[in-house]
Amino acid sequence: MSPQRPTLPVILTPTPIPSDEVHLWVVDLDLGTSDATRRIAAVAPHEHERAARFRRPEDRERFLAAHGALRLILGEYVAENPIGLLLAADERGKPFLADRRTQLDLQFNLSHSGGLALVAVAAARQVGVDIEQIRSMPDLDGVAERVCSAAELTALSALAGPQRESAFFAMWTRKEALAKATGEGIQAIVREPVAEPGEGWTLVEVNDLPGYAACVAAEGKGWQLVRRT
Repeated sequence: MSPQRPTLPVILTPTPIPSDEVHLWVVDLDLGTSDATRRIAAVAPHEHERAARFRRPEDRERFLAAHGALRLILGEYVAENPIGLLLAADERGKPFLADRRTQLDLQFNLSHSGGLALVAVAAARQVGVDIEQIRSMPDLDGVAERVCSAAELTALSALAGPQRESAFFAMWTRKEALAKATGEGIQAIVREPVAEPGEGWTLVEVNDLPGYAACVAAEGKGWQLVRRT
């Protein structure tokens, strides 16, 4: 059963996003009681149902914290109560605001791993984000063979230990962020190098999150990544 929700304030003034910016929110998922309560209050019933499928309480709490933070962030941009936002997905699984009532063409994407989540938000620009907690992978060779290009495999073979794991996750987050931005899915770009994603896209790695690899992909050129917390 979903917890009783306290009333959340309605934000009256939308937060504009300049056309040459992509906003990146870094979200701590392991918070104190007051922050966790505020986020969980914004989560929709179907999101509570999804969270209930996780076996570990820690995973359930982090899922709710991530999706609650997403709603609070989007509520700020569109000046609406986050509880009432209707989030849906298109036929490719790409999320969107189904009930947007503003003139903003708001695009967004969420990724979470371990104790952190990233939310990327842009106006009139497709965007994708991915974060992965860097961890030991006994089957790294087999996974890399399935998803990396020949050039990426060569680069990985020159590394060992933690450096190799960090490089693999950096490669993977680039692929995943681009796949989420285009909406084509990861199968469309496995075994394809994404160091140069093409004229229509720009990738920006996020390298200042210790223990994590992360990347933002967005449509077009000439935009700048603006960090929010």
